[in-house]
Amino acid sequence: MRGFGGASFASLFGLLVCMAPMVAGAWFAFRPSERLLSLMRPLTLGAVFSVLCTFALAVANGFVAISMMSGLDLQGVRVVGAVFSEGLAPVVASFASLAVAWFFVTIGMRRGC
Repeated sequence: MRGFGGASFASLFGLLVCMAPMVAGAWFAFRPSERLLSLMRPLTLGAVFSVLCTFALAVANGFVAISMMSGLDLQGVRVVGAVFSEGLAPVVASFASLAVAWFFVTIGMRRGC
C-alpha cells in the first residue's frame, strides 16, 4: 500500500480543493471577520462535493480492480484492497482538513468576530 503515492490525479486535486477551506479557516482564526465567515460555508460545501466525487472515484476504481480479477484468490483480494485503500486515503485526509478548518473557525469565533 502506497497511500497517497497510488492516488489518482483527480483524487489529489480533490484533496487540494479541500485545503482551501482550511486556509480560509486559518486566516479567520487570525483575523476574524463576517466576510470571511460567510465565505466558509460555500467553500465547505464545495469541498464536501469534491470529497464525494473522490469517494465515487475510489469506489469505481475498486470495482474496476474487482472486474479484472481472474478468480477469488488471495493475491487478487490484496490488489483490490490496495486499490480501495489508496483511493480512500485522500477522502479521509480531505475530511480531516475540513475538520481542521472548522476548528480554526471555532478559534476565530472565540476571539470575537
